Amino acid sequence: MHRALCMLALTVSAPALVAAAGDSSSDTSTSTVITTMVYSLIMAGVFSILFLVLRPKFDNIYQPRSYLSRPATRNVEPLSHSMMGWIKEFISLPDTEILRRNGLDAYMFISYLNMALWIIVPIWILSWIVLLPLYAANLASPKAGFNMFTIGNVITASKRTDQDRSAGILILNYIFIAWILVNIHMRMKQFIRLRQEFLTSPEYRNTVQAKSILVTGVPNELLSETKMTQLYGQLPGGVEKVWINRNMRDLPKLVEQRDKLVLKQEAAVTKLIKAAYKLVKKGKVEAADVDPNGEPSVDVAERYVPTKKRPTMRLGKIPCVGQKVDTIEYCRSEIPRLNQEIESMRQRAMTDYDAFPPQSSAFVLFRNQLSAQMAASTEACHSPYRMSERYTEAHPKDVIWSNLNMNPYEKKIRNVAFWVVTWLTVVFWFIPVAVVSIFSQVDYLTTKVPFLSWIEKIPNVPLGIIKGILPVAALAILNMLLPIWLRFLAKQSGIPTRNGVELSLMTRFSIFQLLQNFLVLAILQASMNNVSAFAKTLTPPNASAFVSQISNALPRANTFFLQWVFVAGMGAAPGMFLQIVPLIVYYVKMKLLGSTPRTVWHLKNDMGAPAWGTLFPSTLLIMVIVFGYMILAPVVNGFAAVSIFLLYIAYRYLFLFVFDCKPQTETAGLFFPHAINWTFAGLYLGTLLVALTYFFNSGSNTSYIAFGVLTIVLLAVILAYHLFLMNSYGPLLQSVPLDLTMQYQGDAQNEKSAYDNSNQLVSGNGYPSRPEPLQQQQPNSTLLPEKDAYYINDVGATSHSQSHIVQMNDQYAQHGGSKRGQQQTNDDYLNSFYNPARTSKQLTLWYPNDRLGIGRSEVAQDQRAGYSSTTQHAGLTEKGAVDEDATFAPGEEP
Repeated sequence: MHRALCMLALTVSAPALVAAAGDSSSDTSTSTVITTMVYSLIMAGVFSILFLVLRPKFDNIYQPRSYLSRPATRNVEPLSHSMMGWIKEFISLPDTEILRRNGLDAYMFISYLNMALWIIVPIWILSWIVLLPLYAANLASPKAGFNMFTIGNVITASKRTDQDRSAGILILNYIFIAWILVNIHMRMKQFIRLRQEFLTSPEYRNTVQAKSILVTGVPNELLSETKMTQLYGQLPGGVEKVWINRNMRDLPKLVEQRDKLVLKQEAAVTKLIKAAYKLVKKGKVEAADVDPNGEPSVDVAERYVPTKKRPTMRLGKIPCVGQKVDTIEYCRSEIPRLNQEIESMRQRAMTDYDAFPPQSSAFVLFRNQLSAQMAASTEACHSPYRMSERYTEAHPKDVIWSNLNMNPYEKKIRNVAFWVVTWLTVVFWFIPVAVVSIFSQVDYLTTKVPFLSWIEKIPNVPLGIIKGILPVAALAILNMLLPIWLRFLAKQSGIPTRNGVELSLMTRFSIFQLLQNFLVLAILQASMNNVSAFAKTLTPPNASAFVSQISNALPRANTFFLQWVFVAGMGAAPGMFLQIVPLIVYYVKMKLLGSTPRTVWHLKNDMGAPAWGTLFPSTLLIMVIVFGYMILAPVVNGFAAVSIFLLYIAYRYLFLFVFDCKPQTETAGLFFPHAINWTFAGLYLGTLLVALTYFFNSGSNTSYIAFGVLTIVLLAVILAYHLFLMNSYGPLLQSVPLDLTMQYQGDAQNEKSAYDNSNQLVSGNGYPSRPEPLQQQQPNSTLLPEKDAYYINDVGATSHSQSHIVQMNDQYAQHGGSKRGQQQTNDDYLNSFYNPARTSKQLTLWYPNDRLGIGRSEVAQDQRAGYSSTTQHAGLTEKGAVDEDATFAPGEEP
């Protein structure tokens, strides 16, 4: 999303210099590419200068992970605030620091970009040394621009020298493929080792998700804790606890309604305080002295704000319709009622299995990781589809609870139905993609299609924008909108975890990248370049001539992809460094949405995170373009090498200093093998295109047919190696080898349940907590009413202390225990896989501590109503804006 937004911002702001694209005196496609390059370079320079100037001033935008990580041991050392001094410090950080601070998924994405560099750079150098002169030599007619460096300049001739040159192309293709396969093998081997180390580390193997499985499609006769314990208790080690998923009826809606009212009351009280301050400031009300250590009277707000100006809301689901009520009074009466109703339903749910019946899924916690692995690979039921889907490594916060109530037949039907919808979307997405292609080739259409000749009358500047900038911007917008729809389809298919949805989204989106954003676009680009030639093959119909025209034109359709690759790297990477969109959004939200201490806290403390289901496919598109054109039009190789390098640097910075990958999103690198599979898909497509180019342009020349056959043999070699690789490493992706579990067993005491000792606190997911390293503590500002204590000093983006930087234990960090260093009670551990509607607590309401005493007065009234609220660590600045200095928002402590 970051890259798509940067590309969109870059392309929609085209300046007048794109007018050069309208010059038809030379190769217009090449002119358009050069124009896009020049514009991208100018904007990259502007973005880079802005980044260098703004970076030292806004730590919360450019290096929030230097002080905002929780726990503080996950912070990274902050970079220097000098304009250029930080570069050396950034370069000196190894990639493994990402593994230690942000997990294996983040590290493997950076590793994939690193692999791409190792693949592309040698191919770039060798192809430019060998292929460019080979393609450009002995041309029958002079050609301008990038089209002089395409394979069609060689294989369309029948001279002996051209056949020799084609043989050189074939040999180089074999060399390239061999180099690609070697690099893939090395990275896959490294990944398997890292994943196994991660899963078998002491910090991880004692977590609740490492020792548990999610089973769906459980038959009714086994839907009880006793039966499931007996069933899986046969495995070595036995079962520690079973959670049966239950139909919670209206309980989730009641909890959701209560939580919304809590936020509404926080906003209403804050609005009331601000209204009082405005009236005092305007002199309409005189401020009264309030005892800072006493409890203000309950009617203090009435002294400053008349009833008609108090915050109100309308009841009902339709906006602006329904009874108008006082927001604070309504929430104060409804929250206790909902709390009582929620608690009553929870008590009933503990014993009333008729009103809250079990549903067809369960979580089973074993006493050790090995038992969980065995259970996941063992068929548990003799009936078809029953208990056939078993999920390991499910984090409690990763579960999609609404997808756990499907019977296996319903889930199969939904999965098929929504995949059908996905493929229909693939087919019909051809229409907007075709429109994008038409825009990029509008100059060819004006000369070949008579009724479009009016386009030539458009002035150079708008015509240049239409040809050079609009297509890339349109494709960026399409790529931003499509994942939203595909993620919805994946979720509706019944996948029970959000990580599973992202993996499914990656597959669906990669299909689009391969078929629509590459293959269809390439064919459309080739077609637009040869409209008149294609028309002759259609009247009368001549299928072989048409295919030959397509294959001959395909290499010359590289100019659009040159633009795309260059903008994706040179254009987007500096924008990713600048973080212009997050920077603007942050200050807009702080100004417009920072209405309560809680919203301000989240704006200041929440960090961004990647959406893996879209991030990998977006990068894969560049690899597909490289594999498709590394032989057909090797000019692309150089553009791609530069772009991949810039993206590698940009994402490396983001994962080190900006992104925060939460434990619940960690899959221990499962996106990487999916990326490898789609890399092979790009290889298949690129190799097939080369073979078809030989076949369809051979005519009566048998040499070219032989070259095509040898290329098909190369394709078979790639397929065989792909099958070998997945057959070798595939079984190791979903299970932990027995020899490793034995190697890391250690003392049996280490494998005991975290709640065996009632006095032992456990960390986030059930393993004994480590002592926190000593830290320099920032003095807590209690906002007590001393001097100007009703105010918090106006603060900038760097107001948080940066002294919480400690060196994390290497082994502990590398193997990534979930919710590192955080602690929770035994009850939280035992409640890990209950539906959150059964266990979630009401948030403590949080108001600003104001000098008029309104906030503390509302706190007292809340306590009388039966629920808690606070004004600690929150107040108003001297300018009347809400601010806070809390470590955690009340009620959201880990």
